[in-house]
Amino acid sequence: LSAIKSSLPFINFFDGFRTSHEINKISLINNDKLLPLVDKDALNNFHSHAMNNSNFNTRGTAENDDIYFQNTEARNQDYKNVIDNVNHYFNEINKLCNTNYKPFNYYGDLNATEVIIAMGSVCDTIKETINYLNQQGNKYGMVEVHLYRPFSNCHLLNVIPKTTKT
Repeated sequence: LSAIKSSLPFINFFDGFRTSHEINKISLINNDKLLPLVDKDALNNFHSHAMNNSNFNTRGTAENDDIYFQNTEARNQDYKNVIDNVNHYFNEINKLCNTNYKPFNYYGDLNATEVIIAMGSVCDTIKETINYLNQQGNKYGMVEVHLYRPFSNCHLLNVIPKTTKT
């Protein structure tokens, strides 16, 4: 939904065959609930830019380094806008499924001095370890990454406790 709305790709992943193929851990969302979230205008725009024989267009022309980097810098704002679109759809999915997805979710002591930043199925193991260590009087935390690219420094810094040293 975010890629279509933004008209830009970004990375979403499963971190391994077993994690991505264990159906018993996946709760499917009914398509009838998701359909209202689809931006029909953005979807039609996406389809109209597709490469096909009835829609001729030129892509990947040669350009000098200076022009390439000007174009790269010019599209940076488009990638920043993807973050807002992803965050919007996280909020919509959270309402539908009673979840709490954000670009970065914090877990652990609110006054943590040491924080691990991780993504994928390793986070469950880290959470168990944090629980065990914090019960012994430590102050550890973890940031679980849900949006890797485009990366949002401000969303990351907003979830890390101010007490963090490492």
